[in-house]
Amino acid sequence: MSKIRGDVRLMALAHQTRMALYESLRGKEEMSTVQLQKATGVTRYHLYHHLQQMVKAGLVENNRDAGRTRFWRLIREVEIPTASAEGELIPQPQTRSERRKWFSSIPEELRDLMRRGAEVEWTPIGESAQDAVAARRALTEAAALWGIQLDLPITFMPRGILIIGQPRDDE
Repeated sequence: MSKIRGDVRLMALAHQTRMALYESLRGKEEMSTVQLQKATGVTRYHLYHHLQQMVKAGLVENNRDAGRTRFWRLIREVEIPTASAEGELIPQPQTRSERRKWFSSIPEELRDLMRRGAEVEWTPIGESAQDAVAARRALTEAAALWGIQLDLPITFMPRGILIIGQPRDDE
């Protein structure tokens, strides 16, 4: 049996809880274990397990201890790839031109619906890992119910759900 090789940081972030921890720490100076536990909704035991995996991957460190409280911080940020419609890994769009290029990758059928006045509803997902996992599970179950092939990458953590209704002229 051969081993899977890849960037250890990205491999560590392939788990939804570690991705949620990474996202929680991103842009913050530090967070306590209790704050991280509330943000992810996992038990203390599981939290420490995932933090240790992230320490081994060189992503976080125990920044300081204050009594029994431990504080954690990111020591390295990484670019998280996402799957394109063709299944290729592409970096998340950061610049205006990258966002335009991404938008042009949206299926023509969807762009046509929007041009014809389709109703669009954006529903944000909560910040916790539990919310993201529940949303992912709901999407997977809905896809199975309607017989839709939905191949979400393992690192997929929904931030929201976009619902597109029929244009008024189709009613």
